[in-house]
Amino acid sequence: MFYAIIAILLLMYYIFIAPKTVKNTMNMISVVAIVAFLMVLAAMTFIRIMQSPPEIFVGIGMIAVGYCALKDVLQLTVRPKNKKNHN
Repeated sequence: MFYAIIAILLLMYYIFIAPKTVKNTMNMISVVAIVAFLMVLAAMTFIRIMQSPPEIFVGIGMIAVGYCALKDVLQLTVRPKNKKNHN
């Protein structure tokens, strides 16, 4: 509870009293803190994905190969039919 009160007091100081130079510094510190937090979240997400069962990665690979195969098949040209080769 003590830290919540301190945080509220700092926020009120930032909003109502702080000069422009202090606000600019606080904005930069906030941006750095947010970027660091997002990087930690990204690392934790990557670790969580790596702990997934290997079947998921095999399935993702099969989907990618199937997509590439279908894309190549759809780009094939149709051969004209010759009547003399059909006999």
